Amino acid sequence: SLSLALASPSSPPPCATGFRGIFLPEDLQRNTPNWRRGTRPRKKRLGGLRMLRRQTGHSSLRRRRVCTRYMKLHRLARVRRKQLASRAVDSPQSGRRQGVALLSDVGLSDGAEPSTLIDAEGAHMIDADDDDDEEMPQVEQTVSAVFSNDQPSPSAASGKASKRGAESSTACPTATETSAADGASEKPRRVVTLLPSVFEGRGPVLFFSYTSACGATQRPMQRAVHTGPEVPKMYYAHTDKVHEYNAVINILRQGGLYRLRADSHRWSLLWSNHPPPETLRAIKPCQKTNHFPGSHHLGRKDLIWRNIARMKKRYGAPYEITPEVFILPREMESFNATRSNHPEGLWIWKPCSSSCGRGIKVLSSSIAQEEARELGRKRGIIQRYVPEPLLIDGYKFDLRIYVVVLSYDPLKIYINDEGLVRIATEKYSNSPESLSSRTMHLTNYSVNKQSDKFVQNTDGRGAKTGVEKETKGGALNEEEEGSRAFKWSLAELKEYFKQKGLDYEKMTAGIEDLVIKTCLAVELPLRSEWSKALLQEEEGWSARGENGCHRSSCFEMYGFDVLMDSAMKAWLLEVNICPSLSSGSPLDKRIKTKLVADSLTLAGIRPPPSMWRQNREAAQRASRAGVMEPDSKDCGTSINSMTQGHLELRSGRLLACKSAFDAVALFDQADWDLVLDAHDEDFRCGGLKRIYPAVDSEAYVAFQEEESYCNIVLRKWQEAGGGELFTNPEHSRLLPPWVPRQLCFSRT
Repeated sequence: SLSLALASPSSPPPCATGFRGIFLPEDLQRNTPNWRRGTRPRKKRLGGLRMLRRQTGHSSLRRRRVCTRYMKLHRLARVRRKQLASRAVDSPQSGRRQGVALLSDVGLSDGAEPSTLIDAEGAHMIDADDDDDEEMPQVEQTVSAVFSNDQPSPSAASGKASKRGAESSTACPTATETSAADGASEKPRRVVTLLPSVFEGRGPVLFFSYTSACGATQRPMQRAVHTGPEVPKMYYAHTDKVHEYNAVINILRQGGLYRLRADSHRWSLLWSNHPPPETLRAIKPCQKTNHFPGSHHLGRKDLIWRNIARMKKRYGAPYEITPEVFILPREMESFNATRSNHPEGLWIWKPCSSSCGRGIKVLSSSIAQEEARELGRKRGIIQRYVPEPLLIDGYKFDLRIYVVVLSYDPLKIYINDEGLVRIATEKYSNSPESLSSRTMHLTNYSVNKQSDKFVQNTDGRGAKTGVEKETKGGALNEEEEGSRAFKWSLAELKEYFKQKGLDYEKMTAGIEDLVIKTCLAVELPLRSEWSKALLQEEEGWSARGENGCHRSSCFEMYGFDVLMDSAMKAWLLEVNICPSLSSGSPLDKRIKTKLVADSLTLAGIRPPPSMWRQNREAAQRASRAGVMEPDSKDCGTSINSMTQGHLELRSGRLLACKSAFDAVALFDQADWDLVLDAHDEDFRCGGLKRIYPAVDSEAYVAFQEEESYCNIVLRKWQEAGGGELFTNPEHSRLLPPWVPRQLCFSRT
C-alpha cells in the first residue's frame, strides 16, 4: 500500500483514511505525532462517493480524474516501495521527507484542496483516458527524481501545505524539519521560448517545441530565443468542459506556461469548448482561444449536411463531396421513397452528435417496416453507404485528416502533413449477411480495438508497423497479414500506394479540395454566430469585443474523416471539432503531440511587452536578430479596427485592377500588415501546410457569395508571387519603402 511505501520499515503500520480503497497516512494529512508515539487511533473511513464530493464537488468529470490520479499514483508507489524502504533504513527521517515530497509534488500534500488537486502549478496532469497508459513512464521519471538522493526534494510545490505543517507541528519535530527542508528548495522556473518574426522590427510569438517523449524529430530551433527566469509568468486556462490530454498539457508546460483558472482572465490561451458570448466579449487583443463560436455548424452531422446541401443546391456537381444524407425524422418520407427506388442500396444511420462509433448501424434498403418506423422516431441522419470503397488488401479504411483554421476572414486553412489511417479488422464484404459486423463496416478505432485481431502500431519501436514486405505474388501471406498494424500514418499509406501503383498525389489533391469547400460552406453561419456573440450583427467578422476581441482571436483544430472510393474520389463522412488527442499508441503520441505544438506556434500567442522590458539578455539577443519590442497594437492588424462598410469600399478598388501586380501596388499599410502576418505564419508552420489562400484560390471565388476584403488582399498577393515579392529583386518595386526587410529565410 501507499502508506507502507511512505513509512520506514521499523515504524508501526500507520493509521489511514480511505479513498476508494487507497490509503494515505493520516500523519501526513493532520501532522499529528501518533505515528511516532506508536499509537494507532481508530480508523476513519469515508465512503468513496462522499469523499469525492467533499474534495471535488459534484462534477462527475472531476471525480473521475481524481480517482484515476490516485489509482496511478498508488501503482507507482508500489513499484518504488523497495527503493524507498532501503533509503529509509539509512535515514528514516530523510525517507519520510522524500515521501512527503512525492505527495507535495503531485498536489496531494496534507490539507490539499480540490483546486490544488486540479490546478496546482507544477502538478503532472494525468489523463483519465485509458488510452494514455503508455505515457506513464513520464510520471515514473518524475517519481524517480523524487526518490533520487542526487537531487533536492521538489516538495515545496505547495507553500501553503508546508506552512500549515509548520504551524501545527510544535509537538512533532519531524514535521518542523520537513517544512524547513521543503522551504529551502524551490522548483525551477519554467522558461518561455520566443520565436522572432522573419521581418525586421515585428514582434515575436511563443514557440512550442516537441516533447522528447513523443518521438518526433525536433523542429529547427535556430530562430528560438530563450527568456530568462526573471521575466513575468505567462498563463493558460484549461476548463473542465473538455477532456484533458497529455499532448496538450505537456506541450503547454514545456512552453513555459503556468495554469490558471479561466475566471481569472490573466491567461494568454484559453483551452475550452466554444466560448460563450460573455467570455468572447471579455477577450483582450493578445489572448487566444481554441474554438470559434458556433463551430457546431461544422461538427454536428445534421448541420454540416444542411450547409453542404445548401451549397450543392446552388452550385451543383462541384459540391458533391459527401454521400447523400437524410435528416430524420423530418425527411423520413423522402428516405422511404429513395430506398424504394434503390432496393439494392446500403445505408448507414448515425446519431446527430455522437462519436466513437456509438449508435451507428448499417442498413439495407429492404428493412422491415417496424424498424423503419423506429428510425423515424429517432433524431439522427441516414447516409448513403459508399458502395465501392478503396480497400487495403481487402480491408476497408478511412482517413483522419487534421486541419487547422486560423481565421475565417481572411480564410486561412492549414493541413497537417501526418494523419491517421484507420483500418477495419475484418475483410470487407457488401453481402446483406455481413451488415451486422461492426468491425467490418466501421473503421472507428474505438470499435476495432476491441477485436481480437487488432494489432497496435508501435511506430517502429520494436514491432511491425503498417506496410509489411510483400511476397513474390504481391500479396501478404497469412502470418504477415496477422501481425500488421490496423492503424497507419499517412507516410505508411503513401508507401503502400507506391507499391500498388496508386496515385497518392491525386488523393491528397481531392482531400484538400474537399476541406476548402467544407470550410467555405460553414463560413456564413459562423460569421453570423460571431457577430451575434459580440452584439454587432451588421458587422460580420468586423465585429469587435468591448475589450479588443477581433477576428484573429480564435483558432481551431479539426479532424476530417474522409473515405476514398475505388475511383480515388474523396468523400467527407464527418468533421470532429474536438478530435481526440489521446495517446493510445506511440504512433498517436508522435502525431498528436507534434500537431498540438505546431498548431500553438502557428496560432501566434503574443508575449506581453513587459517580458521584453524586464529581460534585457533576451532582448539583446533578439535585437541582434532584428526584432524590436512589440507593442500591444501588434496583437492584431489595423484591418481588425475597420468597419464592414469601409472594407467593402476598399474591395471594389482592388477588384477593378486588371492584374494582381496592379492590385498589390495599391496596398496600404493595413494591407501589408495582413500580408506580413500571413508570410510570418508560413515560416513557423512546422508540419502544417497552407492550402488556402494559394495561387489557385481564384477557383474558389465562385463558391463565395461575396469575397471579403481580407480574402481579396491575400489572393492578389498570392497571384502576384506570394513570398517571392520579398526575395525577387524584380518585384522589389512593388514594396513600399516602409515595408520591413525580411531577415530570415529558414522555416521553423
